[in-house]
Amino acid sequence: MAKLFIAESSKKSIENLSHFLSTDGHEAYFFDNSKPLIEVLAESKFDLVVVDHSFKEMSSIDIINSFLKNPAHSNTNIIITTSSPNKEDLNKFSSLGINHIFVKPYRYKLLSEKIQYAINPNKGDHGAFEPDILKIFLESTIHVFESIGSISVNAGKPFLKSGNDSLSEISAVIGLSSSQIKGSMSINVTKKILISCLYKMLGPNAKTDDTAIADMCGELCNQIMGRAKQQFLKKKSMTFEITVPSVLTDPFHILDYKSSSPVLVIPFLFEKVAGIFVEFCLEINDSYEPVAPEKLQVVVEEGQLILF
Repeated sequence: MAKLFIAESSKKSIENLSHFLSTDGHEAYFFDNSKPLIEVLAESKFDLVVVDHSFKEMSSIDIINSFLKNPAHSNTNIIITTSSPNKEDLNKFSSLGINHIFVKPYRYKLLSEKIQYAINPNKGDHGAFEPDILKIFLESTIHVFESIGSISVNAGKPFLKSGNDSLSEISAVIGLSSSQIKGSMSINVTKKILISCLYKMLGPNAKTDDTAIADMCGELCNQIMGRAKQQFLKKKSMTFEITVPSVLTDPFHILDYKSSSPVLVIPFLFEKVAGIFVEFCLEINDSYEPVAPEKLQVVVEEGQLILF
């Protein structure tokens, strides 16, 4: 059984959700702002949050931020529902790391699947963490920061991450998928490092406003994944499609991983301080068919890097 927090203004939607959720044995708390939200969060823990973008009793952004800024609730799965999606709103939610947006009317099956994942994420101790894959992301990150940002970084000890909070100020997330492998990679970087990359890449007169910093983070993520994709093809005979990076800049943003596998983090030190965190969350299909040798059209990298 799951416990849901629901902020919904439509009486019809409330009736339908109440019926479906109770039929499936779930408990729903329908928030109407009659009790301050801070008290609700102090008294209850929720598996899933569903917020109508047009909720009349309180700003949907304020509700979301109340969860994200509360340590006891910051990792709760959040869904936004809307009957009139627009690019500005989608970008606003994306900047917070909210990538689950249901357009009304939506099928209850979508919500049911999200509930099942929230209460049973199936994150065991498995995952695509074999040394060859770890080495690909290590080498790709070091190469890109040295070649694009002209800065030298050193890898720290990898660790498994719990929760989906960002580990630094700015994040960029990129998804990958194919019949062979699926998941996501993200980088979390301090503004100081991104500004350093901008100056070294574009010179002392480079713009370092929020837009330029966000673009730099997205470009680094894209370059790391692009190089990793080459190495996957060359060394693992795997290929996949990658998405355009989503850059998250809100101070309380969270990351949305495209797989139920554990999240492995590789910290990188710049000037002896951990300021870069590369995360990957991958699932490999054990029955995948390797790419034919004649399709391995990849430029050989500049020497081998031995790690571990």
